[in-house]
Amino acid sequence: MFNKSSTSSAQPVNPVIEKSYERDLENGCKANVCAHELPDGDIELVVSVCDKEGRSVAKRTTRLPGAEWTVPDAMKRGRDQAERIAGGESGRLPCADRADREEDDDDD
Repeated sequence: MFNKSSTSSAQPVNPVIEKSYERDLENGCKANVCAHELPDGDIELVVSVCDKEGRSVAKRTTRLPGAEWTVPDAMKRGRDQAERIAGGESGRLPCADRADREEDDDDD
């Protein structure tokens, strides 16, 4: 017979710690950052930037040592990377060029 009182709602021994961030940037690019703790304690950071049409223009996956990084710190790093990529750090992206042209038009 099934005993309902024996069912436990205990948390797993190693709960997965995960954070994500998604933002539409001023220049039309979209930043998506996700960081989660791996079973061995390291942090996996995924940084993705898409153009206005949703096409991926950059994607980076980085494994950070858990002894030196926390998930919130990895998220800060990932948001910074995404904004730099969208701004054209890794070559000129169409969404970054569009923002530059709009700024240049204001100078006339």
